Amino acid sequence: MNKRTLFHYDEIGLLRPIRIDERGYRYYSYHQLDMFLIIRILKELNIPLKEIASYLENRTAQQMIDLSKREILHIDQQIDTLHQIKRMLEDTLIMTEKGLSAEPQHIHFEHQEQEWLIRSNAITEEDPRSGYLEWIEAFRQFEHLTQSIATSFVGTMTTIEHLLSPKSKKETYFFVKANSIDTSLSTFAKRKGKYAIGFHHGRHEEIDKSYKRILHFIEEQQQTLGIFAYEEYLIDEVSVQSPEQYVTQITIEVADK
Repeated sequence: MNKRTLFHYDEIGLLRPIRIDERGYRYYSYHQLDMFLIIRILKELNIPLKEIASYLENRTAQQMIDLSKREILHIDQQIDTLHQIKRMLEDTLIMTEKGLSAEPQHIHFEHQEQEWLIRSNAITEEDPRSGYLEWIEAFRQFEHLTQSIATSFVGTMTTIEHLLSPKSKKETYFFVKANSIDTSLSTFAKRKGKYAIGFHHGRHEEIDKSYKRILHFIEEQQQTLGIFAYEEYLIDEVSVQSPEQYVTQITIEVADK
């Protein structure tokens, strides 16, 4: 610890040396080591020095119990927050690396197991939330709502019927992959089966071109379309400066004819 910190502790009566010699050197007893450690721990927990001083001056065994219980609760909350941040960074790492390795024209089929998703209410074209700013706000609210129970970032899913016939009623949902279906939020089972996977590079406003390319590939491979198409945003404004560098994974449900 910086000696100036010890000088300050002496000045405010928090931790005084047992004696100061004629040269001004401060001496502390090994009996004070426990006091020093508890001060350091409480300071690490962001407890104000005045509150620490008040506790030390009036400490009792019961106060130590009450203080410990209170701080254990705060520590548990901090641990939960750090776990969420760690999971978010791990997801960011996986998705960004996947986006960097995604080939613009590559499309492939992949068999996927059933997944449980937490899904928002449908957002239709007639819904006032479908405006860009309203859509972003709804996106952020859903993200905040599901952050602690999700195993992925927020994506969107759209009916394939709308992709084939833009005049049909559009239904778009936000979704995250759930780590448990034991939730009060609406869940949806993404079906087990075959999916066509391709990537859109660039602005989201131009994603229709990539959908057409993937749908054409599916038709060439004589596959039957399923019900939903899914978008996952691998690289976006968080990691790059230009929308031209965005990468979105498009996953379309298919089945053999």
